[in-house]
Amino acid sequence: MGDTWNDIQAVKNRQSSLREKLERRKKERQEAVDEITRTPSAMKVDSGPDSSSVPSSSLTPNSSLTTPSYSVKSEEAPPVEAVKLSQEFILQVEKTLLHHLTDISLNLPLELNVLHQATIKMLDKDVPFDLVDNLVQKYAAQTLLTLGTAAQKPELNTGCITVETVDHSKLAALCELEETRETGKLTSLKRKRDKGGSSEDVMVKSPAKKKADTKADQTIESLLGMQSAKERENKKLSEEILQLLTTPTAKEQLLAEKFRSQGGAQVQEFCSYGTKEECFRSNANCQTCDKLHFKKIIHKHTDESLGDCSFLNTCFHMDTCKYVHYQIDYPQNHSKGKPETPSAVKKSAGEGQTTLFPPQWVQCDLRNFNMSVLGKFAVVMADPPWDIHMELPYGTMSDDEMRKLSIPVLQDDGYIFLWVTGRAMELGRECLSLWGYERVDELIWVKTNQLQRIIRTGRTGHWLNHGKEHCLVGVKGNPKNVNRGLDSDVIVAEVRATSHKPDEIYGIIERLSPGTRKIELFGRPHNVQPNWVTLGNQVDGVKLIDPDIVRAFKKVYADGNCLKPSNT
Repeated sequence: MGDTWNDIQAVKNRQSSLREKLERRKKERQEAVDEITRTPSAMKVDSGPDSSSVPSSSLTPNSSLTTPSYSVKSEEAPPVEAVKLSQEFILQVEKTLLHHLTDISLNLPLELNVLHQATIKMLDKDVPFDLVDNLVQKYAAQTLLTLGTAAQKPELNTGCITVETVDHSKLAALCELEETRETGKLTSLKRKRDKGGSSEDVMVKSPAKKKADTKADQTIESLLGMQSAKERENKKLSEEILQLLTTPTAKEQLLAEKFRSQGGAQVQEFCSYGTKEECFRSNANCQTCDKLHFKKIIHKHTDESLGDCSFLNTCFHMDTCKYVHYQIDYPQNHSKGKPETPSAVKKSAGEGQTTLFPPQWVQCDLRNFNMSVLGKFAVVMADPPWDIHMELPYGTMSDDEMRKLSIPVLQDDGYIFLWVTGRAMELGRECLSLWGYERVDELIWVKTNQLQRIIRTGRTGHWLNHGKEHCLVGVKGNPKNVNRGLDSDVIVAEVRATSHKPDEIYGIIERLSPGTRKIELFGRPHNVQPNWVTLGNQVDGVKLIDPDIVRAFKKVYADGNCLKPSNT
């Protein structure tokens, strides 16, 4: 299904690219046509007693080039028929010259006298050199071609101009335009003559003809811009595939229903405006929304003109900090009490019954504690005090002490979630390998502040301020009864106390391995969770409820002191 989706996207991208090229080609051709149509269609013909200037077609009025003219000496002005023949002859020469220049097999650069001779040969008539020179200069002024200078040839009295490059697309458009004009003019003349009119009447109606041509061009462009039947079919197919990809499967629906919060979701969303005052001013109904808001903490030493504190509720000097801090503005009927601790329950897990207990913990020194008394667990999570070569508000362990931890005795088959940061990212991978795990995934915690904005003033990092932390995921053996693909590998959560990890990690682990025994290493009082055993030197004493763990624990630690090395 993924390959089909990629193929469809590739086809759509190619179609868009071809459509853009077509539009660009049409635009260039239209610009060339507009530039040509802005110029007069024929050179002015001036007759006098001594000479008559032969006209040329569609010169640019504002061209800076001086257009040379040629004269035919005559004792008296030529008749009207001769002038008309001269105009027709010039148009014929221009048409022949255009067709010759649009030939892609033309060898460039091309000297002007060679082009003149080729025109004479194609027409089989005597063509004045000045006429060819005049037309080429006009095309150069219209950027249809570029001219250069060749070596001077004394034997030729025709100059040394050469045609260097030719814009075939613009010249082809000009040829089509001239043919269209010629066809339209002949048709109009024929119709007018059939009705008994004259050619002068036809020339008067040329603006109307131009308007009709413009309208026809616009109609053609709109037709070209419409989607074809194949494009509509591809679009419909891609929408159907996208709908199939986004529709949850029966298994996904079953798992979502299984882990749905009983009694509805207990999570409340924060208002994007922050305080109730800002929300009230921004709401068109002049009332606040139902989301959670913040309220400012204003002390005597607070200076509101300084703005918000960068650390907000994690500021270490809130009693003296002059910046603005915030606290949650709870509704009046909101209860801040913690939920009651659940009692032991039984859930079916695979083949037998697994008893799930309330939170249990042991205050101990993990460097010396005998973890084998606790039994086997399906999930292990650890937030070790890595030595990241920075000043930290807690004690750390050396790299060798981390490698020697007796974590392998806790699992035969299961997962481990190992929090790492800084230089510990490489050391953590090394420890996973030493403990018998294969790293299979990685979670990233993107840190936000109290106002739900990205942290930009992290307190760790040698080169950059760290705004995230990593949690390596390792697997050992062949875990059973796990749910893969339920959660994302990114957690966006608020920073709280130092080294206080987001609570969302417990939900992710529970959904991955529901109804199984879990243990957390290097935990603190805020880490204790139902169905988890928490080990650490900062928890309060020993609280064990599972009878099997209690019996094994008393055999090794009869006095309950786990801060010293065990006798076995």
